[in-house]
Amino acid sequence: DALGGDEYKGVAGRLASEEGLGKLRLRLKSAGTLRKRYWICSFCINQHSSICSSFGRPPLEGTIEHQRWDANCRDTVTRQLHPPCPCSEPKILNDTPDLCELNKFDSMMALLSRDVVGFGQVVAVDRNFDLFSRLWCIAELVQAYVSHMPQRVLLASSSVLELDNEDLAIYTKLANLKVSDCCATRAEDKAAILAKIPDVHQFDAQLQALIFGDRG
Repeated sequence: DALGGDEYKGVAGRLASEEGLGKLRLRLKSAGTLRKRYWICSFCINQHSSICSSFGRPPLEGTIEHQRWDANCRDTVTRQLHPPCPCSEPKILNDTPDLCELNKFDSMMALLSRDVVGFGQVVAVDRNFDLFSRLWCIAELVQAYVSHMPQRVLLASSSVLELDNEDLAIYTKLANLKVSDCCATRAEDKAAILAKIPDVHQFDAQLQALIFGDRG
């Protein structure tokens, strides 16, 4: 984003070495964006006061939600369960809404959009495009949408959206994307987020336009 591109594969590769980082830093300095600031939701809340000690309540077995929940509980390489954090930090969840940090992202995004000149949303999409099936990722897209916030979608590579690509599975998945199909551990969370969207069909169309842009 800071270099004006719409793909991150090349940049991600440079992050793996000191030499690559040095070259990347020089490019950012040359572009005048080395000091550009980003607000990253997952880094801005205290995970130890919320979700570090358990995997949360499991969804109903046999459902897509349970499959996703189980996958998130495991190391993607070894398939072993992640060890829970042993810290003794008191956990404050949605049942204590005033003190909970997890339910403030929409208010924070609205505040930043209102008070920070040029504030916008950058969406770095995973290679499998699973982001668009995850409720809380969709929730941030919804908040940006209702706040009329500028949005940019960055892909690892735009080649997966080209019509002459041999594998059109991703293209087909995204062309049929519906926000109502996103997965949630708690049905009440999904209902609350969908209720924020004034026109679901219009949001779906806007989201696809955001993803594809001039691609595909």
